[in-house]
Amino acid sequence: MAGHIWDDPDKAVDGTEKVAAQTATDDFGILISSIASYFATVAKTLTNKTIDAASNVISGLTTSSFAANVVDTDVALTANSDTRIASQKAVKAYADARIAAQDAMVFKGVTDCSGNPNYPAADRGHTYRVSVAGKIGGASGVVVEAGDMFICLTDGTASGNQATVGAQWSIIQTNIDGAVTGPASSASGNIATFNGATGKVVQDGGAAISIDGTFAANSDAKVPTEKAVKTYVDARTLDTTAWTVTNPTVTASGGSFTTVNCSLRYKRLGKTAIFTATVTITDAGSATGNILFTLPFTPTTTHAGGGKEVAAVGLQCNWQTSTTQMIIAKYDNTSIIATGRTVVVTGTIETT
Repeated sequence: MAGHIWDDPDKAVDGTEKVAAQTATDDFGILISSIASYFATVAKTLTNKTIDAASNVISGLTTSSFAANVVDTDVALTANSDTRIASQKAVKAYADARIAAQDAMVFKGVTDCSGNPNYPAADRGHTYRVSVAGKIGGASGVVVEAGDMFICLTDGTASGNQATVGAQWSIIQTNIDGAVTGPASSASGNIATFNGATGKVVQDGGAAISIDGTFAANSDAKVPTEKAVKTYVDARTLDTTAWTVTNPTVTASGGSFTTVNCSLRYKRLGKTAIFTATVTITDAGSATGNILFTLPFTPTTTHAGGGKEVAAVGLQCNWQTSTTQMIIAKYDNTSIIATGRTVVVTGTIETT
């Protein structure tokens, strides 16, 4: 084969050059481009070679292209090896199993509760967020607002309403604008009052509702009901019970009566005594001076008032107290005693 042989290492080629070749019977030249095309179709085994990933593209790779155990499909990742690559499915299964085992909260989506839906089938930790207010757990379920969450508490919980599966769910209220908080403890029965001006904190008001119509406790720590107030007030201002009637013994400051009688009618309201005394003198006998009888209550001080003889002469008279004794005389403090006379005195006395 005629031609030149170059030993210049920097000689540029364009593929049209030929390489000398020889067989047992002939000499000839082969185009460099033909040689390149040939080698491109021949499978090659690379040993201890470095492939520059920036300058090469490796295509057609599948999991079967790797040696045994390089791609690990074990969902438990039992090998726990740095020389294996876990498949996507194995990683997902392993992660899901770990989350389920730890009962971690797993967000499952949002729920429109405007139609009062039942709880979904779920495992412990499954969490849903309310997108539209309504009820969760059916028509008799729990009222929820947008933003609230409901979390499953038990693995394998079936779908159902509040009555059937409600105990397996916990409702978390996140929309608490205007919510009111209270103390850690308080006295049973006491009224709650606001603490401060926020309208969101209550406290033990220190006072309890009382239904006692007698106000026996007389306490600033009791708040009476309407009925208790009415009962107490009515007992003092609308007393319909009968007056007490007694017949005290009548005497005179001088001499003695032959026949005399006294009807004393009175009503006590607390420390106030209202009275009317009617002294009927049938036979004055030797009695002179003042009419005397003992009151059934004790005045706090000396009291005085007026009266009238109503059966005979119509004379005015007066009365006064001395400790528990009632003393009655004519208007000019002379004696009003005489047979056939009836003396009536009335008044109000403060008692002890």
